[in-house]
Amino acid sequence: MSACGERYRSFVARASALAAALVLSAGAAEAAKVTFRYQPVIGGVNSVAAAGSFNGWNATANPMKDDDKDGVWETVVEIPAGKLEYKFVINGDQWKTDESAADFSSDGFGGKNSVATVGTEPLTVGHGSAVKKAAPAKVGLHKVTFSYPTTTKPQSVHIAGTFNDWTIGRSALSDTDGDGTWTTTLLLPTGSYQYKFVVNSSQWFADPAHQDADTDDGHGGKNSIVNVDDRFPMVSVKRGDGDIFPDGIVHDQSASEVNHFGGGRVEFTAKSHRDDVEGIDLVTWNGGTEKAVPMRIVNRDRVFDYWRSEATLPATGEVPYAFRYRDGKLTRWLTAGGLAESGTEKRFTFTTQRFPAFSTPDWVKHAVIYQIFPDRFRNGNKANDQDFKEWYYEGRATAPPAGQKLNVDAGKEYYHLVSDWNDYSVLTKSPWGKDGRDWMAFYGGDLAGVQQSLDYLKDLGVTAIYFNPVFEAKSTHKYDAADYRKIDPHFGTNEEFKALVTEAKAKGIRVIVDIVYNHSGNTTAQFKEAVEKGPASPTYNWYEFKKWPLPAGWPNPATAFKPADYYYCWWGYGDLPDLNFDLSRNNDAEKSVREVKDAQVNVALVNYLLDATEYWLKDAGVDGLRLDVPNEVPYWFWKLFNERVKKVKPDAYIVGELWGNASDYVRPGMYDAVMNYAFFKDPVQRFLGMGEGSAAEFDAALATGRLTYPTQAVEVQMNLIDSHDTPRFLTQVGGNVKRQMLAALFGMTYVGAPHIYYGDEIAMEGGGDPDCRRPFIWDWEKEPRRVAMHDWYRKLAAIRHAHPALRTGDFRALHAEGLLYAYARSGGGEDFVVAINAGKADAEVPLDLSAFGGAVTATDLVSGARESWTAKTRVKLAGEAGRVFQIRRAGGAKVGSATPLKKKANATAKAGSTTAATKKK
Repeated sequence: MSACGERYRSFVARASALAAALVLSAGAAEAAKVTFRYQPVIGGVNSVAAAGSFNGWNATANPMKDDDKDGVWETVVEIPAGKLEYKFVINGDQWKTDESAADFSSDGFGGKNSVATVGTEPLTVGHGSAVKKAAPAKVGLHKVTFSYPTTTKPQSVHIAGTFNDWTIGRSALSDTDGDGTWTTTLLLPTGSYQYKFVVNSSQWFADPAHQDADTDDGHGGKNSIVNVDDRFPMVSVKRGDGDIFPDGIVHDQSASEVNHFGGGRVEFTAKSHRDDVEGIDLVTWNGGTEKAVPMRIVNRDRVFDYWRSEATLPATGEVPYAFRYRDGKLTRWLTAGGLAESGTEKRFTFTTQRFPAFSTPDWVKHAVIYQIFPDRFRNGNKANDQDFKEWYYEGRATAPPAGQKLNVDAGKEYYHLVSDWNDYSVLTKSPWGKDGRDWMAFYGGDLAGVQQSLDYLKDLGVTAIYFNPVFEAKSTHKYDAADYRKIDPHFGTNEEFKALVTEAKAKGIRVIVDIVYNHSGNTTAQFKEAVEKGPASPTYNWYEFKKWPLPAGWPNPATAFKPADYYYCWWGYGDLPDLNFDLSRNNDAEKSVREVKDAQVNVALVNYLLDATEYWLKDAGVDGLRLDVPNEVPYWFWKLFNERVKKVKPDAYIVGELWGNASDYVRPGMYDAVMNYAFFKDPVQRFLGMGEGSAAEFDAALATGRLTYPTQAVEVQMNLIDSHDTPRFLTQVGGNVKRQMLAALFGMTYVGAPHIYYGDEIAMEGGGDPDCRRPFIWDWEKEPRRVAMHDWYRKLAAIRHAHPALRTGDFRALHAEGLLYAYARSGGGEDFVVAINAGKADAEVPLDLSAFGGAVTATDLVSGARESWTAKTRVKLAGEAGRVFQIRRAGGAKVGSATPLKKKANATAKAGSTTAATKKK
């Protein structure tokens, strides 16, 4: 069984639980039969289910069928009367909004849930329904006060929820009178919102005292729900009315609010209630000299507008600063004491000691990352193919009798080598797996195969290889390490790996390796000794045993047993025993400890892991580390990890596998970046992949990501569209190559490092794990559509490499309406406009080019065609396509429009239309 595959499926379940509020009235007595109907618009649909507030957003509880083969999937569910929120779930992992619904609500992830009202009469929703659109809601905001009582004295309390993208730090509570009750007031539009209180940035608590309802949070707990309606007083907020709403306007001096680039360059972020103020100035007093810098709106959520500006401050000493809010004739100052009439007291203070510089690896900003799942990329040395002679394969390399299924839950496994590289059908049509899937099939891919393909990768434009784990392990995925300092013998040797790294670097390609430190395999020498010797073993406490000894005959006992009854293991999988970092707490409790001083550190284990990390950086020469399930490891460990990594190799890349908002991890002393599922993959999949939602929603989701993380981290995010943990993008879009080409064009021209999952560049397909890990198709040149996709990726990568502005230039949205999106990238005297049509029909994107000086010449960098544009022009786009233009003044000179773009940005307050400048360091 694949750890990664299960993690993906569990993530979908968790994400869906967070995706919308449960708004049904508790204990409703009446109910009605609701018919859900869905008609797919793409091919490749194997299953459809209805999920929503009626079933806890369970993706499998209410499957739909197309019994009459009319192309419409249906199911009937009896649902209590009240408000119903729902989505359709396609192929188990694609969540679709019913665009024909009567009403919609935010799903908390930049999209929307469909909404219907259930009464006592039968109701049909979805395809062919005749529901009436809901009456427009009252325009305005409601004043909602949240309270959190505590008997302790926390350092901080925040509220996070669907109204602020579940971001810690955006909405702080305060206890100004010291009575132990922390409060804040938010201005919210009518609607239902999930939320929790976050204490000390790490402990999450529901609010049962004041909630209207609750829903599963996907982690065994509950999210609270508040239904904002006429119970809460309405508030009028308007720019220029000479009034500034003060509640909730604080500046915590968090990592997302004070961002030190280094060299004294500091980026500050402030906030105001949405549409409430005309302007904010950052005011500093450097050496007693006052300087004011206008700030600009860079993003907004449903509560706040967010403003940014930059200042250059001295490397030593203290610099006081404050924020001056302007609206009409009214001026207020935000200081440590809150909004006040004067800015002379309680000013904030900046020091480099408190705000150390955050430097991310410059090479990643210019990288194109190629992910390789080693067993499936290329077999370059058949001599090291799997022979299953290692001790841990004993009794696990023999096929079950004909007609019998493997009972994996009872520890029965069948590891085997597939002789035909091109036969991927065994992954999903296994005669031994209960569900037909086979995670134990090896294909023989190895390091030699990668080494033989370096020229192919270089020609494609790849500058970094991200390897899934290469350490010795029993599984095909290798997330069950047997030895953290040894290459799996069926991939090659340590020396062969070092040679590969050296040759790759000579070709301009760096190497990133995947590690998992939350758990090891049960095949490590340390675990094996602990099982055999028990407490007498020096590594017994490297793991957390609940009882010992294990059943006789381990690892192949005569009778089945439940490993989780004997030791902590990841999600109950006995092959993946959890590592024990904190000797004073069990595995569940140790994860929440943030500071090393508060833990009883398992020194031997921690040193072993850090030493192994140093080996791969220093001895093997790798330049990056991808961290698997890092949020399940104590937070304090990653601080030690960062310290060791940056000491050994200051420009090493640390990237975490975190699927949601990871602002607490991407900061100085922690990670450089994450795999950008939340703020790249998800919105790209929805808008560019499926043509769902709107360009405005797409722009807002992207802007939230650029605001959530420091600018220098945004530039090194690993921007993926699929991975070994997800269905391949092309499969998710029903084989529509135009959709994938559109997504690739966006990724190669957006902020951050574009990621290619091996084979995407040749139009490979694959469903959920393990089907997404098919062997690479090395005869791809025989198929025109694969050749066309390869040429497209190669061309786009070449364009990106040729123009620094597409890698580190400023980003600004130019147009975001309907299914049409356009943006500019500017820097180093270069300017580019990228226009995208996510709709099926041909269209024209209207552009205002006044910021570029009016009339310009636009060169299409793919076709080479030139167009003359006026100050207001319309760019023609084919359906499901995009274009990349380099902009020059009509006379032929480069526009060099970084300055005018910024001036225009200062003057506008449009949501999502301007973003933080991704400045070149």
